[in-house]
Amino acid sequence: MPNRNHPEQAGNEQQPNRAQQQRQQQAGNQPRLSPQDLQNRLREGNGEAKLPPPEASGQQNDIARRAAEGAKIGPAAALAANGEAKGEVSERKISDDDRRRSDQDFRTRVQDGERRGEGQRRLTDEEMRRDLERRERNLREGERDLRDGEREADRREDRLDRRDAWMDRRDNRWDDRRDEWRDNDDDDNSSDIAKLLLAGAAGFAVGKMMSGNRQVALNTGDRAVLMLPDGSQQVVRDDNALLYQPGSDVRTETYQDGSTRTTVLRSDGSQVVTIRDADMNILRRTLIRPNGTETRLIDDTAVQPVDVATLPAPQPVVYTNRPWQEDELRQALLTESSTDRRFTLGQIRDIPEVRSLVAPVNVPEITFDTGSAALSSGQAEQLATLGKVIGDAVQQNPNEIFMIEGYTDSVGSNAANLALSDRRAESVALALTEYFQVPPENMVVQGYGEQFQLVPSDGDERENRRVSVRRITDLLEQGS
Repeated sequence: MPNRNHPEQAGNEQQPNRAQQQRQQQAGNQPRLSPQDLQNRLREGNGEAKLPPPEASGQQNDIARRAAEGAKIGPAAALAANGEAKGEVSERKISDDDRRRSDQDFRTRVQDGERRGEGQRRLTDEEMRRDLERRERNLREGERDLRDGEREADRREDRLDRRDAWMDRRDNRWDDRRDEWRDNDDDDNSSDIAKLLLAGAAGFAVGKMMSGNRQVALNTGDRAVLMLPDGSQQVVRDDNALLYQPGSDVRTETYQDGSTRTTVLRSDGSQVVTIRDADMNILRRTLIRPNGTETRLIDDTAVQPVDVATLPAPQPVVYTNRPWQEDELRQALLTESSTDRRFTLGQIRDIPEVRSLVAPVNVPEITFDTGSAALSSGQAEQLATLGKVIGDAVQQNPNEIFMIEGYTDSVGSNAANLALSDRRAESVALALTEYFQVPPENMVVQGYGEQFQLVPSDGDERENRRVSVRRITDLLEQGS
């Protein structure tokens, strides 16, 4: 089924190369199921069906190609700092009020971030200035009407003073944002993403060009969706958000090249240190216990290219519409991969052939309201079995890493669905920590939007609005 939002699947469609064709044949690539076919299989299997992996039929795109090339990591100042504070330091303490929770829709709704349709041009600075001036004139006209009808002079003067002060602050914010955007447009060292995302994504103006020849397609306030030249899209977010639990002290050092070192100090004395590059990609994450012992969780500093044609066939997906029993969930989730090499977190996230080397386990208990990423407490409590299995696994092996994945149906734009699915994955991960004390450093999240559907459809098929969990420990490079 051609995807209306993926240019590589429309018009001059890219044909799969010979290696891709061989992999699809090796994986037993079957015709995709209809909704009725899936229901028949579930009935025959007592609520369980083994399906071909959706990733097997995916098209190559710029995101996967860049990840497979294994570009060498440049010298990041945060890696070389060895904990010495040489960057700009910011500190804060996480409270109940400013942490993220599984029952909230975060800063803005996805629809609010989609300010202009895909393909429309970005407003110029002059056009934005004229728009602000028009709004200012309307405000002042409204103030004149207010003055004419205001009977209490003291209240009127107070309102006018406050409105003038607000206008001054607004103009100052506009000047600051304009200068920041212009500075970032002239910045060719890729530090724009780190600076803007750490500031709350405010500068991710829709249509803005970012480093790597990527354009902002959507800004939701807590993450942004970037479009590559071939039309493929990727989401950028603060991967440390899961770590910001109440009572934690967060110290972030930002270096001139845009790389960052963030230390999250928890009340029990343990620390999680995350080093990221200028594009906010995790380069290294380490857990330091109160006694000083360290566990390396992620190490993306040594990147090797990936030849997808040489990889084993992807694993089939066991899909169920009934709750998992603890024993069967443990067996499904902890099955080891057959590959003998390791990959970076970015390669696992971005290359379908790598990710599908371990089968995902779907979470049938979780559903979301349309357009929402919030989990009710009742739904979150349904994650008890999953929370116990993951928690037990981490207790036995502190190196375990699980990727929580979000998917949507085809209703809405591709960019909005990508951001929404990423939020939903984050909500599930947050719930696993809030309700079942799963260590947040042992989880990563990734949304895939309407890609890799189980049931091909342009409608609101429930089976495509799913959340999956994948144990990526056997795939992930963690260093020594």
